[in-house]
Amino acid sequence: MAQQPNDPAEWLSIFRQQLDDVFHHIFDMRAEGGGYFEFLPQLDIYETTDFYVMEIDLPGFAESDIAVSMSGRSIRIEGVKKQEKVEGCISYYCLERHFGRFCRILEIPLLFDPDRFSKKYERGVLTVSFPRIKGAMDGN
Repeated sequence: MAQQPNDPAEWLSIFRQQLDDVFHHIFDMRAEGGGYFEFLPQLDIYETTDFYVMEIDLPGFAESDIAVSMSGRSIRIEGVKKQEKVEGCISYYCLERHFGRFCRILEIPLLFDPDRFSKKYERGVLTVSFPRIKGAMDGN
C-alpha cells in the first residue's frame, strides 16, 4: 500500500505536480505533431541487506534525457527518447524500438531513506539505490 501524506499541503503539491504532468504531456505531443506516445520501460526492483534498488532499462537514451526527482516517499523517473529524423523516403520492414516519453512514479518503502538516494546510468540501465535506515532492518 502506498504511503499517504499527512500534510494537506503535500496532497496539494502532489495533485499540482500530476496536473502539470498532464498538461506538459499534452502540449509536448502537440509541439511534436502528436507523433510521440508514452511507454513503460522494463523495471526490476529488489532489496539487499543495505539497499532498496531499482534498475530501469533505458537503451538508446542519453543521460541528459532522463530526470529523477523525489516528492515525499515517491520517486519520479521520466524521460524522452526521440526518433532521429531520416532524410528522404523510408519504408520500415520492422519497427519494434520504443520512442517517446515515459514517466514512472514509485513508492519507497518505509525501511529506506528517500533523501539519500544515488543514481547511475551505465550501458543503457539506470540504477537508483536507497540506503536502509539504520536500525530499520529488524523493524526497530
